[in-house]
Amino acid sequence: MVIQPSARPVERLRTAAEAAERAAAGISATAKARALADGASLVKNAKLQVLSGAFAGRELELSKALTTLGRPGVQVAAITRRVDGYFIVHVDSGKNDDFPLVNGSAIGAQATRLADNDVIQLAGVKMGFFET
Repeated sequence: MVIQPSARPVERLRTAAEAAERAAAGISATAKARALADGASLVKNAKLQVLSGAFAGRELELSKALTTLGRPGVQVAAITRRVDGYFIVHVDSGKNDDFPLVNGSAIGAQATRLADNDVIQLAGVKMGFFET
């Protein structure tokens, strides 16, 4: 007995895949519309450029929701990508009052919003924050 393969199951899989793609696109569009309706703007891509130290000139794309920077036991900070922009927050340091600097001012214990061309100083290294 020979069974001929049917095109129907393949067609169903294609249709299901296309439906999933349309649903994903709809979710993305819905999330963007909801963010705009709430008064928030869509977040631009951003990067850090090391301005001093051994790695001067290197760039780091901020593509994740959370990026940690620094050296444990010396100074650690995290940059978070939120709907309303990028924020830097102090995580850990060797001293309790040793906060990272943004444009020469200590950020303190609360998250601080970053703006294009801000200069971050962390663990003795200066980095530039740039929106792309």
